[in-house]
Amino acid sequence: MELWTFRDYRTDDSPPKNLIQEWYGRQDISVQVEFDATVKILAKTEEWRKAKEFKVFNRQHAGLGELRFCVRDRKHGKEIKRRFRPVGIWNEHLRDFTFLIGCEKSREIYTPPDAFNLALEYKSKLEQGKGSTREHC
Repeated sequence: MELWTFRDYRTDDSPPKNLIQEWYGRQDISVQVEFDATVKILAKTEEWRKAKEFKVFNRQHAGLGELRFCVRDRKHGKEIKRRFRPVGIWNEHLRDFTFLIGCEKSREIYTPPDAFNLALEYKSKLEQGKGSTREHC
């Protein structure tokens, strides 16, 4: 039984853009598989604060959280660990997570570099009624 609901933010552009689905579509199949597996794990996890697959933000990024997963890859013949951090609005009381943007973390550098500020901007737009959400599939 799934305990959590996942949603995707859609911009108010014409036509609307589903930013997490656009990001997902640009990823390798291995990233997509790990993303889907992480969503399935968290959907059945009662207490996200204790889950290694999630981190809640505070201070300047309060109201946001990130899903956390890694993919092993090869670059220049060397194995590397790629870290992915889809960011969204975490509503603990409603058990709802709305994806806003996807990003990748390499050391302390995020791609896109302004991912968290963009996520806050999209969160603000959604709160102002600019854009919508749809069930994540």
